[in-house]
Amino acid sequence: MNEKNTRARLLLFFIGIPLLILSLFFLQFAHYIIISGIIFVVQFLSSKELRNMLTRAAMPDSGDSLTFIGLIPSVLTYISCFLSGSPLETAFVLFIAWSFCLILILVPLAFQKKNSFPELIKQAASIVLVHFYTALLPGFLIFIVSGFPNSQYTIITFAMLTFGNDSLAWLFGKYLAKKRNLLDVSPNKSVAGFIGGTIGSIIAAFIGLGPMAGTWKPSGASYTLLSLSLGLGMAFFVIVGDLFESALKRSARMKDSGSIVPGRGGILDSFDSLYFSAPFFVAFSFSFHLFNL
Repeated sequence: MNEKNTRARLLLFFIGIPLLILSLFFLQFAHYIIISGIIFVVQFLSSKELRNMLTRAAMPDSGDSLTFIGLIPSVLTYISCFLSGSPLETAFVLFIAWSFCLILILVPLAFQKKNSFPELIKQAASIVLVHFYTALLPGFLIFIVSGFPNSQYTIITFAMLTFGNDSLAWLFGKYLAKKRNLLDVSPNKSVAGFIGGTIGSIIAAFIGLGPMAGTWKPSGASYTLLSLSLGLGMAFFVIVGDLFESALKRSARMKDSGSIVPGRGGILDSFDSLYFSAPFFVAFSFSFHLFNL
């Protein structure tokens, strides 16, 4: 398993990252519609995986309609990115569309028969979790790809903040870790891994807010403070995203969320950190007007 994981990381580094960079510079048309399309597929598959986890954990499954309706906020977010010139309007569209779709999905629960009452709370909880985790959070990825004025460098910075964290966490954990079993939800995690991941995110933040900041570049103390804050914040949410998905798998008694990604497991195993860190990245960028927001 370790050899497969190493092979997958090397493939990501030598093939996946160069392909991403090439696509950012040569497939820019229609607000990166190809990359957005890939995110739609990832969102669809991750929703299916999460529903399977919940079923394995004896929670009710609301069916494929939940997965398809969950795509609506992301699609509307992309359309808003394409038609509107205002990132703030696009963020508003994402929240309103997601909220309306959630209400739409929950409406049928108000008309259930008496014999289904004992399962109603479980069904509602299942719906909210799936719709939050695999509908709202992927919408922020669409926003990062298509909604920022300076999308090229924004996407690269976000990728460095997340994959840089993951890569250095793996490297430090593999070669420097002396003590593991710190957390029950993920026994392989180590202090060295957490430190390495945090360093990776901080380095990425200094690069993203420096050489790749576009026309707006902080300087002096503000550059240092913003870079440290962004790096530490992203490191926290990347780590928590990974641990949260691990907790769900433990609850469902599953080792991986799926088997579609060679050497990595399922879609959620690869995108859990991105889902949790994307809202923070967007909120932080809005708060401090990064990347020409």
